[in-house]
Amino acid sequence: KNKGYPLLKAVADFWSSRATCNDDGTWSINNVVGANEYKHGATDNAFTNASAKLALQYATKAAATCNTKANKQWEIVANGLKIHRMSDGVTKEHATYNGEMIKQADVNLLGYPLRIITDEKQLKKDLEYYAGKIDLKHGPAMSYSAFCVQYARLGDADKAYEMFRRSYVPNLRPPFGVLAETPTSQNPYFATGAGGLLQAVINGFAGLRITENGVVQLPSVLPKHWTKVVIKGVGPEKKDYVRERK
Repeated sequence: KNKGYPLLKAVADFWSSRATCNDDGTWSINNVVGANEYKHGATDNAFTNASAKLALQYATKAAATCNTKANKQWEIVANGLKIHRMSDGVTKEHATYNGEMIKQADVNLLGYPLRIITDEKQLKKDLEYYAGKIDLKHGPAMSYSAFCVQYARLGDADKAYEMFRRSYVPNLRPPFGVLAETPTSQNPYFATGAGGLLQAVINGFAGLRITENGVVQLPSVLPKHWTKVVIKGVGPEKKDYVRERK
């Protein structure tokens, strides 16, 4: 009530102020740079709009928890923010996206970690499309770890392992095998890439997810040549989670 809610309220007020109402009653956020830093001045960037939507929803829930009246505008904007689709149903990175190369995953973050998109067919469609759009020379490591998590949870062991390898193998630098930011850069140690690699194992292959009710273990699969993954000492209970290949 004293620290958390004021912060959530300020974030929600910011996103509410950044949204513009369209003629059809939907809402847009204009002039942003999303996760794909190659695109400046985007309208309705998928990751930005999805993140703003969650921030507004969380602030509304927090207000109820704190027995405080929420700003009604938060819910209006959250429900109206646009996520665009292409003619074939692929989620569009921003309002004017037309298939160009991207720096890193953006749309795919709506599946993991945001869970704004949960339909399996939609997740697969978006994964298949954007995996081929990432800059292979200058794109940072963490895109493929987000892909790995989703493919593992979708039950596709081969694609999950392919994305797992792509998330770190091209970025290893001698003599200690530390991670560089991109396949072509020489700037180790890239902690964000390492964090993605850990998430691929913990949240992908082991299937762990942090929820309002604590850590849960979702269905997932291991690479075909792995027999077992054990994640030890998780949460206040220091619980161990095991995923074995079936």
